[in-house]
Amino acid sequence: MSLIVSTPGPVPIRRYNAGVIEALQTMPPLTPRAAPRPAEKGEAAAAHPLTSVILPAYNEAEALPSVLTALRQVLDEHYEIIVVDDGSSDDTAAVAGRYPCRVLRHQHNRGKGAAIRTGLNHAIGQYIVVSDADATYPAHAIPHIVELLATHDLVRCKRPRNSEHMPALNRVGNWLFDALLSLLHGLDGADHLSGLYGLRREALLRLKLVSSGFDIEAEIGIKARVRGLRVTTFPVDYQPRLGEKKLRAFQDGVHILSRIIALVLLYNPLLTFIIPGLLLLVLMLGGALLLSRGPVVTPYFGLSIHSFIVAALGSVAAFQFITFGMSAALYAVEAGDVPPRWLVWLSSRRVRLGAALTGFGLMLAALVDMGLLVGRWVLAGLPGLFEETRDLVLASAVLVGGLQLLSAALFLSIFAGRLQRLEKEALFEDEEN
Repeated sequence: MSLIVSTPGPVPIRRYNAGVIEALQTMPPLTPRAAPRPAEKGEAAAAHPLTSVILPAYNEAEALPSVLTALRQVLDEHYEIIVVDDGSSDDTAAVAGRYPCRVLRHQHNRGKGAAIRTGLNHAIGQYIVVSDADATYPAHAIPHIVELLATHDLVRCKRPRNSEHMPALNRVGNWLFDALLSLLHGLDGADHLSGLYGLRREALLRLKLVSSGFDIEAEIGIKARVRGLRVTTFPVDYQPRLGEKKLRAFQDGVHILSRIIALVLLYNPLLTFIIPGLLLLVLMLGGALLLSRGPVVTPYFGLSIHSFIVAALGSVAAFQFITFGMSAALYAVEAGDVPPRWLVWLSSRRVRLGAALTGFGLMLAALVDMGLLVGRWVLAGLPGLFEETRDLVLASAVLVGGLQLLSAALFLSIFAGRLQRLEKEALFEDEEN
């Protein structure tokens, strides 16, 4: 993709098919204050910066001069600065254009996550640093992020939990989200929604980000753990923001919560589908077997044929729940996740063959039982209503359950080879590291 380069003055723009406008000015050498890792000096370093700093900006004309000035005082020629104007209605793009940085513009407001992903698509640095453009994060933390990225894949800056510059509602929300991320996804540490962090390019590409709003930090944290990235954190000061806040506490909070729940369904199906499905299956099977002998009457309630039918159907639904969890785990693997051990075990030839034979055996036994039930009724001359409904329902449930078990085994066979190969590759990577 070609870029337009100009000297300071009117900022040229170039439109792209993706609805992004880019304005680029030549970046003169900046005064180094804290040099990152050793790199070549001069034009080669400027043409191929080690680090790309991305600033997603929506109506940040008031804060950008302070932010960009602070960055100029800290960063040298080994960095490039990318400001992504996310469809601002103020002079964000014009203000950014007066500084030595690349300016990318969305024609319409698409969200913080979309702005970050646009910046990522155009960044050329080996390391990627993302920072809010509202002057709340210290620029001098960025060189330290880059130093830590030499030995880590993700570096996140932690804000003080009780910062006076953060609204009380936001502090409570951050605490709740940290608790949820720890409980549901096993994330360590705190302040997972921090707006200042850095990633190695190759690690970032593995995450395959899709978020468009303020939920992108939650997605990064969750996927970083799933992919086994090396993560570290360090504390930074949180400064008063310049300009109006863009985070809508309730609306964006619900959006972040939705992302956390959606990803736990995808990346932790053992917790959300498999275990609940197994518990429901045991409960329904136990109830069906108990009621198959006849009604159960207590001083408080009675259970008869209708409850038996519900329990029999419930066991079928419970097995479907387990199958859905297995499908979610397979989808996560296709999306780049390392296969969980339980899924690899289920996909082994011995387990698949045993499940298929068991399912086929259950189907065969159920068909024979149903044939005998109907046959006896027919041989008796069809004497009125069919009286063995309970046994017929039980046989039907066993038939469907056997069919589901056989189908699940055949379905796993499609992915078995790939799962076994991915597990071996993951083991080799662990040994090398």
